[in-house]
Amino acid sequence: MQSLNGKVFAITGASRGIGAATALALAREGCRLGLGGRDEAALEGVARGVADAGGEAVAVRCDVRRYEDCERLASETVGRFGGLDGLVANAGVGAYGGLLDLSPEQIDEMLDTNARGTVYSVRAALPALLEGGGDLVIVASVAGLKGLPNESVYCASKHAQVGFAEALDHELRLRGVRVTAMCPGGVATEFAFGAGRTPDMPALREMMSPDQVAEAIVFALRQDPQLRTLRLVVRPMSEPV
Repeated sequence: MQSLNGKVFAITGASRGIGAATALALAREGCRLGLGGRDEAALEGVARGVADAGGEAVAVRCDVRRYEDCERLASETVGRFGGLDGLVANAGVGAYGGLLDLSPEQIDEMLDTNARGTVYSVRAALPALLEGGGDLVIVASVAGLKGLPNESVYCASKHAQVGFAEALDHELRLRGVRVTAMCPGGVATEFAFGAGRTPDMPALREMMSPDQVAEAIVFALRQDPQLRTLRLVVRPMSEPV
C-alpha cells in the first residue's frame, strides 16, 4: 500500500461528521488539506485538530451548491500547497419521510447539495487533479444502491452520485485519476437531525462511527497506484442488506 505522507487533498463537508473524521484521519497520515464547509467556526476547529494531528490545513468557506465556492476551495488548496492529489466529495444533506411529507425546499436542498454539489466539486477540482493524477472519492451511501422506504428523494440524489462516479471512472481511468464511490450504511452523526432523525434514537447506538468510515476512505486512498476501488460498501453488523 502507498504512503499518503505529504499528499494534498480537498474535502467538502469537512466541518463535521464523516468529513471532519476524514480530515483528522488524513492528517494522521501526514497529509495537507483544503477543508471546505459552510460552518466557518466549526471548520476552523477541524483545522486546529488537523494541526494537532500532524497535518496542515487551509479552511475555506464552501457551499457546494455554488460553483464559485467549489472553484475557490480548489484554487486556495492548490495555491497553499502547490497541487492537488485528491478530492473527497463528502458534503451532503438528508431528510426522511414520504415524498408528500417533504417540502419543495427539502427536495431542492437534497438534490442541489448531494447531486449538483458533487458534480460542481469534482468539476472544479478536476483540472488540478489531471495535472499529476490522483483520487476522487465520492461519499454516497447504500441508499445509492437500492431504493429505501421514506428516503425516495435522498435515494435519488445518492443514485445520482453512484452513477456519476461510475461514469467518471470510464472518463478518467486512463488519464491517471482513480474514482471510488464510498457507500456507507448507517453512520451515527448529526446528519438529518430535525429532518426525521433525533439524537435519542436507539438505532444510532448500533450505527458506525464517522471515524470508521474515515478509515475505510483512507484504506481506498492507500491502495497501490495501479489498483482502483470502484465501489466500497461498509455497513454495521446490525444492519441487514
